[in-house]
Amino acid sequence: MHRYLQSRQTCPNCQNSWTGFIPPSIMRLKKVDFFWISREQISFEWFISLLSQLEIEQAQLGSSLDKFLHMHMYMTSVPKEYNIRGAMMQMALDLIHKKELRDLITGLKTKTKTGRPNWNEIFIKLSREKKGKVTVFCSGASALTQEVQARCQQFGFQFKKEIF
Repeated sequence: MHRYLQSRQTCPNCQNSWTGFIPPSIMRLKKVDFFWISREQISFEWFISLLSQLEIEQAQLGSSLDKFLHMHMYMTSVPKEYNIRGAMMQMALDLIHKKELRDLITGLKTKTKTGRPNWNEIFIKLSREKKGKVTVFCSGASALTQEVQARCQQFGFQFKKEIF
């Protein structure tokens, strides 16, 4: 998005803006699916301002640029809809998101899901999109890293482990 924004030009007279030619070599990255998995709400807070700014920038670009950043937030302390507590929590989150167009947990437009991601479902969807070569960067607990790495091998995606 940064390179795209740098290529924008604005008319000094009418303030109309447009994007000049962007060589394909600069815009090689087509899509980012960002997954943030956390046990508790407080763990989302330190990163929310950056994610919010990215949401705003992407909304400002509108249809000029295909939706580039897709955020997927998961809070694992609340079980998935498999039990009544999880179902009620997800229903409340869905209703509030529908009314406010903001997530109750993070304040983002991106809706937080409860429970753990279904990696098989996610990787099937990614492989069907045909956006090109897929590289997965993973940072987290060893059980998560091993599960994601196994899915990458299964689907032929490149895997990179990041340690922070």
